[in-house]
Amino acid sequence: MKSLLVMLLALLVCGCATSDFTTYEGAQQKWPTSTGTFVRTINSYNGPGRSGTGKQYTLPVYFGLPNRPYIVLTSRVKTNWAPSVRILRHLLEEIERNGKTDTAIPRKTDDGSRANVAGILSEHGFSAEQAKLIPEGFVSPAPLRRLLILRKAIDDVTEGHNSSFRNFFYIAVANVIANGAGNFAFGPEIYRTKAKADYDVLDKFVRRATTMVDELEHLQLGGFRGVESTVVRDDARKLSHIPEGIGAVITSPPYPNEKDYTRTTRVESLLLGILADKKHLRTVKEKLLRSNTRNVFIKDDDKDEVKDFTAIQQVCEAIESRRKELDKTSGFERLYHKVVAHYFGGMRRHFRRLREKLVPGAQLAYVVGDQLSFLMVPVPTANLLAQVAEAEGLQVIGCDLWRERTGTKIRNDTEGRRIVKVREEVLLLRRSLE
Repeated sequence: MKSLLVMLLALLVCGCATSDFTTYEGAQQKWPTSTGTFVRTINSYNGPGRSGTGKQYTLPVYFGLPNRPYIVLTSRVKTNWAPSVRILRHLLEEIERNGKTDTAIPRKTDDGSRANVAGILSEHGFSAEQAKLIPEGFVSPAPLRRLLILRKAIDDVTEGHNSSFRNFFYIAVANVIANGAGNFAFGPEIYRTKAKADYDVLDKFVRRATTMVDELEHLQLGGFRGVESTVVRDDARKLSHIPEGIGAVITSPPYPNEKDYTRTTRVESLLLGILADKKHLRTVKEKLLRSNTRNVFIKDDDKDEVKDFTAIQQVCEAIESRRKELDKTSGFERLYHKVVAHYFGGMRRHFRRLREKLVPGAQLAYVVGDQLSFLMVPVPTANLLAQVAEAEGLQVIGCDLWRERTGTKIRNDTEGRRIVKVREEVLLLRRSLE
């Protein structure tokens, strides 16, 4: 039995949820989502299923990236413990029946081309512009057809019901896409895998959805059906919709590297209708904390916030010097040093806005990793973030090693190393009692 109070680690940056939250005993929900947490303690409370602690919490929770629609959806599903289990089981049976098809689906592994995928999507009402958002080769024709048939079955069966039921099943589909139906994996970056002749989408979906329903039933039997939550889309640098009175923060912001976080859920977002088009994608990226060259824009000025930080400027200068030394001239490579400056500048804005909403003595834990992504120039993320946090009036109370990651695909290393180890740490901060 595990006691879950609130240890929701992940990517700082997207929506945030306010939730009345208490401990419960049991397995953690294994639904696809990534989260971070703001905790606000409110009045004592004793009631059904409260584990005898006499405490209740309000949690504005960061879920993934700012305004990433897919993460907002998963967050809303994961924090909604009220849907009727009886209705969910009934709807699942209907979806399983409707999702079956007698139509022969061609099985090909050699034609996951953008043109063929676009043709299949067009048959189901997607535009050519939407089709372009799916990375080429990330889904094969037969599994794609089955996924689209399943989505239509979900839409048809849940029509007329509260949208929470449809969203619940959408998350089960997303899990199937990311764990077998799609041709991609993570290691840790997303990459394309071998194409598939076919995939049993419906069976995997039913198994995943059944597990989710079972876990929801477990929560409700434990007295947690009435726990409420609200997911709010916000920009981590502004926190315009986060309430005051925050007592604790546990989260993991993006690291300054070349990982495009919107790409990791691109297929699911498109197939489930969460991402509309290229313009919508740009809008999403503009509200992300700057951490890679694919979400840096001409009008960005976050870097101005750290122009007087000597250590940060030295890292940026070292990256640009290394680029010139290696004669790297691509548009993305020319942005490397700016990404690092924008990243720490954005985090300074985050700390500034957050401090206004913290109660005296509030404690914060940020899981961050050092980086070598930019031409192997070391970026000591935790150390530099500690300096930024102190500049915004937060106290640094510790920095604990969480783990060391081993990198083996090494290029451009100044020391000629073939293997490197990079630290991931938990930076511990606090607002003073004054």
